[in-house]
Amino acid sequence: MEKSKKTAKVYGKVIKLPKGSNAVKVMENIKIPKNKLWYVLVEKQDNELHMVKHNQKEGVISNQFVTELKNHYIKMFKESKELVALIEQIQIVGNDKFSIIKNIPNIEIDGKKMLSRITEDLIKLLR
Repeated sequence: MEKSKKTAKVYGKVIKLPKGSNAVKVMENIKIPKNKLWYVLVEKQDNELHMVKHNQKEGVISNQFVTELKNHYIKMFKESKELVALIEQIQIVGNDKFSIIKNIPNIEIDGKKMLSRITEDLIKLLR
């Protein structure tokens, strides 16, 4: 049986690590200059996403930025009270350098899991 090789993917100034990767360990060993790579994203479990700033001087304030994205989803889906209730339960902890998005509902919206949708939206916005 062949093992599938999981690799990191770079999207502009964002790198998405394979699910479950240790972002701190990668950050310690990363050889990419900070002017080339600003953010590291890694999905943890099925309901958690970690966002780490590699370039501490550039980019957005992580915690505040992710909070605004959550508010955007609430406004976008305001017609569905059940969906809004689930999105409101998402927790964002951290600071300007590191954010953990927790309690992401294990639901599909337009054929995509909420975790994947948040990850993809962050990549689009941060590239």
